[in-house]
Amino acid sequence: MNSIKQRFEFLKDDIDFPFYNDVPKLSKFDWLLMLCSIALVVALIAVKSLSGRYLPILLFIVTVVPALYLCRGNLKIFFKKPKLRDFLTIALCLVGYYIWSVLMVCLLVFVLQVPISANVILETFKNPTLITFIMPLFQLLGEEFFKIFTLLIVMHIVFKHTGNRNLAIGIGIIVSITAFGLLHINAYSNKILQIMLIQGLGSIFALYPYLKTKNVVNSYILHLIVDYIPFTIIMLGSL
Repeated sequence: MNSIKQRFEFLKDDIDFPFYNDVPKLSKFDWLLMLCSIALVVALIAVKSLSGRYLPILLFIVTVVPALYLCRGNLKIFFKKPKLRDFLTIALCLVGYYIWSVLMVCLLVFVLQVPISANVILETFKNPTLITFIMPLFQLLGEEFFKIFTLLIVMHIVFKHTGNRNLAIGIGIIVSITAFGLLHINAYSNKILQIMLIQGLGSIFALYPYLKTKNVVNSYILHLIVDYIPFTIIMLGSL
């Protein structure tokens, strides 16, 4: 029982979130850079003509490059070598995500009788190329930093005005997963209820490994697994 409880005590983790409490301290320019990174992600996804087929690379550049700059050479702020126990966290979150997704699909289809849509990007995997398979590697890391940057900015604002770390984390999580869900409006044909329940609320399972370990590598691994499973199924079905 204690081990289960400890798995959900990221609020009391020895490794704290960076920046929100000025440890390490960021300049106003640094915070503005982080905010601009978020804005650019939204713009690139909202206006497809800005990015086209280069969207994954552009998302990677506008998020990962600022993240590396903010590290000031200390990459462990965001990137750490996963520990063995981290893979258990990843596995549990993966199972949790699929259980949640199935429940939400059943709710939408059989209870609310709301039509749902598959991700439009799956169509590109029916006639895949090597580039098709590689590009998501860049985009998904960019998406992870979108969530983390949103989380840290909101945490910083709330903590600065309240001094309450738990409140800052809670509000930061809500804003982060909501914003991430809204990024998928175009990808899921404007099915807003589906998006908020699955891509929005469901993204807490992908964010949790970062919340627990403060290591983007762990949340990135989970995000890769979640997205590449349907990618691979579509590709094999097209052979």
